[in-house]
Amino acid sequence: MNKIAFYWSGIVGVISVAWQVFTYYMRFGKFNEFAGITEYVMFFLAGTLGGLILIFFLNRQETIKGWWVVMIAFASATPVAMIFMLGGGLLGFIGTLIFPQIPWGIFTWLGSIIGKFLSKR
Repeated sequence: MNKIAFYWSGIVGVISVAWQVFTYYMRFGKFNEFAGITEYVMFFLAGTLGGLILIFFLNRQETIKGWWVVMIAFASATPVAMIFMLGGGLLGFIGTLIFPQIPWGIFTWLGSIIGKFLSKR
């Protein structure tokens, strides 16, 4: 299978920022006028790190079936990662960047294992 370039992880970063803006709007009925550029940069960096995790495990798959299992595992962990991203904000810089990587890393790693197992069958 073709390898995916790591610069595509920025798409997950952009989706993370959009998700946070959408969540705030749905919760409070308006856009967050108090959020500075720093918060959005942090969300983008956290999402990009998650995208790097996704691409790392996608590139380890040898079949389309394994690739889809990894994608589904990552997508199923994304709501939990977004909650961790917001909760991690209480701990500052490290919490916002590291906490969402925990569910993304665990779920995607398990998806990679399952994908390789299903590909051998």
